[in-house]
Amino acid sequence: MKSTNQFSMSQEYYRLPLNFEELLQRRPLARCSVQESIAQHLYLMLTTHFGESRFDPGFGCVVWQQDFEVMTTMRWKDNVQRSVELSITEREPRLEQVKVVISIEDFEMKGVNQRIRKRLEVTVRAVLHRTNEPFAFRASLFVAPLAVV
Repeated sequence: MKSTNQFSMSQEYYRLPLNFEELLQRRPLARCSVQESIAQHLYLMLTTHFGESRFDPGFGCVVWQQDFEVMTTMRWKDNVQRSVELSITEREPRLEQVKVVISIEDFEMKGVNQRIRKRLEVTVRAVLHRTNEPFAFRASLFVAPLAVV
C-alpha cells in the first residue's frame, strides 16, 4: 500500500524564523533539509543562555555565562568547548561523533568607534545519525559584549 505522504513527519523540518502570517492563514510553512534544521538548532543553542528557555533550563551555551571572563586562557576555551559538545550530545540526537573546535580572534571594528573585539569561532564536525553522512557547522559570535555575526 502506497503512503499518501512521501516523507514521514520526522523528516520534515520547518525553516526558521517561522512565518506566523502564513501559519495564521493556514498556508504551508517553508521547509528545510535535515542539515539546515540541525544548523538552525545549533545556532539557537549557541545564542541562548542557560535558563532562558522555560521549557528546558539546560538548553543553551556557557558563553553567555562567561562572556566577560578573561577569554585568552586555554581553560576558558576548553570549558566552552566541553560545554558546547555536551549540549549538542544531549540535545541534538540527529548527530553522533560530535567534535567542537573553539577559536578566539581579535577583530577590529572599523567605523566611528574603532575598537578591537573578540570573535569566537565555533566549528562543529559530526556525523548524521541516520545516514552516517558527515555534518559541518560554523558560527561566529562577538563576545564581551556578546553579539551575533
